[in-house]
Amino acid sequence: MSESRSNREHELLLRVSRGDEQAFEQMIYLYSERVFFHALTFIKSWHQAEELVQDIFMRIWQKRDKLQQVENWDKYLFTVSRNFLINAVRRAGAKFELGEADDIPDLLTPDQQQENKELRILLDKAIQQLPDQKRAVFTMIHLEGESQEKVAQALGIATRTVRWNLVSAINEIRDFLHRHAVDPLPVILLLCLPAI
Repeated sequence: MSESRSNREHELLLRVSRGDEQAFEQMIYLYSERVFFHALTFIKSWHQAEELVQDIFMRIWQKRDKLQQVENWDKYLFTVSRNFLINAVRRAGAKFELGEADDIPDLLTPDQQQENKELRILLDKAIQQLPDQKRAVFTMIHLEGESQEKVAQALGIATRTVRWNLVSAINEIRDFLHRHAVDPLPVILLLCLPAI
């Protein structure tokens, strides 16, 4: 990680840890897309993934005093997101087993299940149609939670090349989904997420 980026992240974390709401909004703007794709791989539901992103950032806000000690923000965000998502899946499974299905109608509505399945298939197709390097960059960053610097090292390319591939991949995925989606709502959600 470049020293300037590390310093900017550290400063942002310090500001959020002190209760700076503008810094928190900036944090959401910069990182919500990454968390959204991470949530989508766990939940397979666009609507639930969107809700979980809000919940994850609310959890970070509630525990903001811990941000001062964070040394690796990418790893911290990935770990917090993963743990939150695993717990959400477990809670949903427990509710389902206990017969509290009314609390999770998205899991039971056949139309919703079909829509989510179709959207997931489209997302997978969009990712698969990417050229090899763009697909690798997108997958490593958005689905595996790796930092741009780590991806650059793993692929043997410059960090700026990683960034270019990532932005290009996101744009191609958005275009693909926009061209193929039957229900435009999830595409609109994806298009509204900030570019990295």
